[in-house]
Amino acid sequence: MVITDGGITIFSSNATAINPLIEFLQSAPPSDNETNLIIYDRYIGRAAALLMALVKPKKVFTPVISEGGEETLNEFEIPFEAARRVKYLMGVASDNMCKWEKMTIGKTPDEFWSILEGTDPQNL
Repeated sequence: MVITDGGITIFSSNATAINPLIEFLQSAPPSDNETNLIIYDRYIGRAAALLMALVKPKKVFTPVISEGGEETLNEFEIPFEAARRVKYLMGVASDNMCKWEKMTIGKTPDEFWSILEGTDPQNL
């Protein structure tokens, strides 16, 4: 994941899943101000999209987005570009919905963040 502000990289991580977003939110809590942040991520599911709603980026780019990720970004009026849309992101070595997508069903960004806030992303 890479996050830029005005074309300058302010955060990057090779961590997997939603760990980079958790790290970013823990280091730079969301504000109510307009941002010029652009997020580039490998995969976006509902969990990542809920956390992105807290970041309030100007735009998001990804090769793959799930239906839930797309619905969530649209709900929070976050423009995005995705090369491919999938029904949901799948768990590792599984045909089932990944645990993060399952965990976010029916949750708001704040509710989901309250579950994750203060956790060590390395332990997720």
